[in-house]
Amino acid sequence: MKQHRFASHTPEEMRRRSNLGHMVEGLLLATVGVLAMLGNLGLAAWASAAWPILILIAGLLLLVLLYPSHPLSDWPAIWSDPQQRQHTIMAAGIAAAGAAELVRRSSPAWAYVWPAAIILIGILFLTHPQHGTGEAVAKAVRQHRILGITAIIAGLLRAANVITGTTLFAILWPLALLAAAAQLILYREPEGAFEAGAGHGEHH
Repeated sequence: MKQHRFASHTPEEMRRRSNLGHMVEGLLLATVGVLAMLGNLGLAAWASAAWPILILIAGLLLLVLLYPSHPLSDWPAIWSDPQQRQHTIMAAGIAAAGAAELVRRSSPAWAYVWPAAIILIGILFLTHPQHGTGEAVAKAVRQHRILGITAIIAGLLRAANVITGTTLFAILWPLALLAAAAQLILYREPEGAFEAGAGHGEHH
């Protein structure tokens, strides 16, 4: 398959932007995990009201990094690219989950949006398309699969917490989210990512 590049960015610039996006989202989700843990343990009542706002911010910020930070001429290419389309779906899911958490008191059903969003993101990471040379693609695929499994576990634990209301799951899901956040913070695009060449490839 032909390697795609956005016209306004070099592969090196794309790697830097990707690394920044992973780090920022990881830091936001780590803060969510810490605040959720504090709130669930009863150590800070305000924390339970704060972390849904951060989820909403994380989703909206990712959308900003994907679209408004690029020239308008790049937007169709962003959506048509399988990797960036998945990022868009993830961002929308995170933002929707944040909004749902903010209104969850109006209906118990809203509480399931956040775990569903985490599980969806995990599934997308398991099948996340990668651009670059063969070696870069293989390395990125391995890292994203581990991240995907971690996210799915976090989502399932949060769902169990919503269903049962037990303290154990209330402690475990923020820990799993912190593990996923740490992977995002530490992730760096491998050399050869977003580059075309004799060994380039994509994972689907």
